[in-house]
Amino acid sequence: MPQFDDIWFTYKARIAAEVRLRNNDLHTQVLLIWYAVLSTAGSIVAVRHEKFLGPDTDISMAVLSVGLLAISMLVASRDFKGRALMMRANHLALKTLFDELKAGTVPATEKPPRYAKLLQECENHTSYDYRHFRVLNSTGLTSRKPSVADYFLFGLHLSLRVAGIGVVYLLPLGLAFGWQR
Repeated sequence: MPQFDDIWFTYKARIAAEVRLRNNDLHTQVLLIWYAVLSTAGSIVAVRHEKFLGPDTDISMAVLSVGLLAISMLVASRDFKGRALMMRANHLALKTLFDELKAGTVPATEKPPRYAKLLQECENHTSYDYRHFRVLNSTGLTSRKPSVADYFLFGLHLSLRVAGIGVVYLLPLGLAFGWQR
């Protein structure tokens, strides 16, 4: 099995990448809807109370609308869902190759070209994905155990990610209540 560790670790890191990309897709879609609802609500309120955000309410609402359009186009171009599907297909193919090599149904000499081909089929996982798998599954690993730095970097990245997502969800409410004062 140690001779196939590279395939196994790549397979597991790509599972983590697929999950990350699916989460990115979910959050971007929910955030776009959340901001669109708030923008629409603000526009409706502005019909009755023209200056509810101050003297430049009309400009603020127009800037928000243009910003939402730009962010929508950026999110669409990132194609998180399509990339997650590619990662899934790739990690399933890697798992099949790993199982075939382990069972001996594919000779070890076939490993380099088949593995190289699978690596080229989709984008590479990030160092975060690789670290994510190793940190969360450290007790079962016999090689490539995470270091203290891996734990620290994983915790830091995860904390920043959760905080960033939380801020983006809560930002409109904070701005709305800030304007009321």
